[in-house]
Amino acid sequence: MRRQAREVVYKTLYSELFNDEKSNLIDELIKEENLNESDTAFCKKLYETIDKNREEIDGIISELAKNYRLERIFSTDRCALYIGICEMKFFDDVPNIVAIDEALSLCRVYSTAESLAFVNGIFAEVKKRLENE
Repeated sequence: MRRQAREVVYKTLYSELFNDEKSNLIDELIKEENLNESDTAFCKKLYETIDKNREEIDGIISELAKNYRLERIFSTDRCALYIGICEMKFFDDVPNIVAIDEALSLCRVYSTAESLAFVNGIFAEVKKRLENE
């Protein structure tokens, strides 16, 4: 299930932000979650796309998170933002509303109610900009 694949990516990103280094956790989590071949491919593609476009995604977050330096944004929120923005920008087969909903679901589980509103506000602006391109 793609939801589990996103959660694997989320946990991997969080680990990397927390430890300030790349990890091999993704492979362990894929096994632990028993992802099927399709979900494993999606998981790895999502993770690699985030990694490849991290600077661009960081720039979007920094621009839209007014009065917040990237480093001040909770790691849990940044992980949800990475996943949602990546899917909206780089995954044509995922509708924006699905990308947002899935990322917000992760935020609901791993972050705070205040964070949910903050993250949703950034997603709304990204969605608006993408629709106007």
